[in-house]
Amino acid sequence: MPTIDHCPGCPYREFGPAVGPRGNPASRIVLVGEAPGKNEIEAGRPFVGPAGHVLAEALAEAGISEANLFITNAVACMPHPVHPWVKAIDACRGRLVLDIEAHPRAVVVALGLTAVRAVTGGRGFRMMDSHGVELATVWGPVVPTLHPARVLRRPTERPMLVADLKHARRLTGI
Repeated sequence: MPTIDHCPGCPYREFGPAVGPRGNPASRIVLVGEAPGKNEIEAGRPFVGPAGHVLAEALAEAGISEANLFITNAVACMPHPVHPWVKAIDACRGRLVLDIEAHPRAVVVALGLTAVRAVTGGRGFRMMDSHGVELATVWGPVVPTLHPARVLRRPTERPMLVADLKHARRLTGI
């Protein structure tokens, strides 16, 4: 995947490079994470650190090959402080929309609350009440689920992530 420049209005330009997406350009599943961490900045690819390992294991358990995925983030730069600000989500939204629109007929899996907010533009969403429930968007269904970093800290929640990924797989028919 090509490297990307910072999004217009990005408040994180000074903190390091932007990380572009990776995966199959013809994918029927688009995974949207929150933002890259240190490992992702170093590798130049999303989900290569500890949360990426959790994600890879959950995907395998859900029967989804990484060859059938396109992976991107709501925010392309490493946020500082750790969680992306609304301003960064808004600045990156145009890039995220292009990533999603490049995959017509795909199911979007939003990994974590920041990703849900970036994809839907909504606020007030409670992940533990609504994970796995399809949200209707102009692009098609969005399946919100837990971020793998959360599952890393709370391994007992892993079955929720796997179940949501299986649900996304069933929606695509793969």
